Amino acid sequence: MNTVNMKKLKNLTQYNFTATFIKADVTVRERKSSSLEYIYPTVLLKNVCLVDTGELIAKYYWLGYGKSLAKLGKLTSGTQLNFEARPDINVLGNKNNGDIASLIAWPKKFQRLDKTYQYQAIPENENQLVGYILSNKKQEYSENEQWYLDQYKLWREENGDELDTIVEDIPAIDDYQDIEVKDLLHDKLEKYAAVKSDELSDSKNRKYVIIDRKTKKILDDNNHEGYLRVKDAYKSYEHRLINAKERYRKRRALIWLLNHADFDKKLLEIYVEITDKGQWEGYISFDKKLVEDLLLQGNHTHLEFTSKDLLEVWYKG
Repeated sequence: MNTVNMKKLKNLTQYNFTATFIKADVTVRERKSSSLEYIYPTVLLKNVCLVDTGELIAKYYWLGYGKSLAKLGKLTSGTQLNFEARPDINVLGNKNNGDIASLIAWPKKFQRLDKTYQYQAIPENENQLVGYILSNKKQEYSENEQWYLDQYKLWREENGDELDTIVEDIPAIDDYQDIEVKDLLHDKLEKYAAVKSDELSDSKNRKYVIIDRKTKKILDDNNHEGYLRVKDAYKSYEHRLINAKERYRKRRALIWLLNHADFDKKLLEIYVEITDKGQWEGYISFDKKLVEDLLLQGNHTHLEFTSKDLLEVWYKG
């Protein structure tokens, strides 16, 4: 593997690079306006090469851990990467990268070259990402470091569903029928799963759809737009399920009420009495508890709707 002559590269021209991820770490800098230190995330890459020629740019290279790379999720040592960047041959030499310094500037469009892997989300926000990296270091933390850890903790709380779900990298939508879905989900989600869609994803955004875990049929793809987060995919689909079930119950309640005119009339009489006199046979509120008791008294059980559904339908009627 030959080392490339940097002067052959054109400044401000985008090049394609490959590299091997080694580890994530943090770098500390002093703030000019504060006594607190500023911590930012970095990654160590190995064997950074030009794709076109295979020439070696750097045996080892420290790079800022940016959003484009964080979008790939948790990386393990040895993960092969591809990305675009431009060389900055006007600035050479720094304490991290020696003679090659800022050769790789503005890296973007990171992609994993390994085709089979399990995606696990990590923060994309810089401060939260620092906290994530620090959390993997077994050490005592300073007050300043603890602040970054707290930012990461907040992110974990907001993205709990996504963190608890490890989603297998799934091929195009048309191939779902032959894919076995493996992920870690709460029991309530055992019938469906959020999976990555290669068809809807692009170099900037990973997109998810909801599929039936047994048949692999797509249940929700957000009008063919996909969802940016696993959490959002589950939340939207569950909301649709709840709405569909609720609409069904209320339709059944309306049909039942139309077929039980005597019950409808009794509700009206009770409503008028409570409104005028303030109570009816000890009941002071015209609510779902009253309706539930009336249904039980009339031996109306095993219904396909709730007393709340019936009450809401009656009010609208």
